[in-house]
Amino acid sequence: MAAALRSLTRTAVVTARANFRALPVVPAPLLANARSLAARAGKGAPAPEPVDADMDDFEMGDFDPLEGMTSHTKRRVMALKEVQSKYDTLNRVYQQELAQLQAKFLEKYAPLFNERKAIASGAQKVGDYGIEDDGEPDTGKVDEFWLTAMYNHDKVGSFVTERDAEVLQHLVDVRLEVLAGEERGFKLFFEFEPNKFFTNKVLEKTYILEPEDDLIPKNFLGTKIDWKDAALDVTTEQKKKRVKGKDGPKGGKPAFSMESVPCESFFNFFDPPQIPERPEELDDEQMGALQEELSMDFDIGFAFKENIIPRAVEWFTGEIAPIDGDFDEGYDEEEEEEYEPEPPRKGGGGEDLTRVDRAGLQVPGAYIPRAACAQVDARHAAHVAVGAGSR
Repeated sequence: MAAALRSLTRTAVVTARANFRALPVVPAPLLANARSLAARAGKGAPAPEPVDADMDDFEMGDFDPLEGMTSHTKRRVMALKEVQSKYDTLNRVYQQELAQLQAKFLEKYAPLFNERKAIASGAQKVGDYGIEDDGEPDTGKVDEFWLTAMYNHDKVGSFVTERDAEVLQHLVDVRLEVLAGEERGFKLFFEFEPNKFFTNKVLEKTYILEPEDDLIPKNFLGTKIDWKDAALDVTTEQKKKRVKGKDGPKGGKPAFSMESVPCESFFNFFDPPQIPERPEELDDEQMGALQEELSMDFDIGFAFKENIIPRAVEWFTGEIAPIDGDFDEGYDEEEEEEYEPEPPRKGGGGEDLTRVDRAGLQVPGAYIPRAACAQVDARHAAHVAVGAGSR
């Protein structure tokens, strides 16, 4: 069944390429466990042992993919499987050479990415491009460049919290390395300027992929973040907990202590979920949760590799960010005039910390960079203008 599910996963991946997302992403170590999970969901029959089979191996226990076919069809299917096997062999060579080609061109891209970093950080001067001075002070750099680019990406922005944004303001560059050796995959590098949060200069995230396909992950590797203080760790939050067996002064309030508990944060990305050595011991719910978590993790990494790093400035401006086609569904101009949203919260820099989603609705509790806020306003105004012209 492992081979059958691998084939099924490959089909899903090929279909998902057009959308830059593999759904569902099934890491290779979990593929072999699919048979036992399927058996548990059946009529109570015991789960057979996982079978480690190649793509052209039909010895898969009680599962016969040719069942129900005529003998003539079976012979032709077997011949087609031989062709498929030849394709798989050739495709492995293609994937190896593709990785080498990507690595070669990343070296050619490096000077351009160095220039981009210098311009965004203010290390390199730029011309006026005929743009009239608006009187605003020059900060000497593009404020929140990477933070805004990340926010504008629909696969990444939803994971950035207010506390994350304070840290990501110190992100100065994001780079990519393609692994073209025996272990194929890619590595992401997040470079930070000195900051009060952690001592790491660079945070890394590595994806080891299956040899035959660059969208089937085999392993995930992160980076231990050396937070300078527990209170500055944005992946945890302080919760009040009552201390059992201890009371305050007689007639007073019960005794409490504070403890750190995990919380939502983009920086959990650097502590990826671990694939157990014996995935067959997971039940259906646990397996589903793990697969979803790994799929989400890979989505983020793939978004950086294929979208954000190559075209960071266009994600910063928001010009290539996807727009929900149902933006104006249920839109009523009179209702908009009557709606008075709650005042947005302000961050340390005085920025609006209320997210505006693709439908123009406010979602409290998420960070929205200043540039992205202006982009949402401009898009909304343009959309309303187009809608008004069509009425």
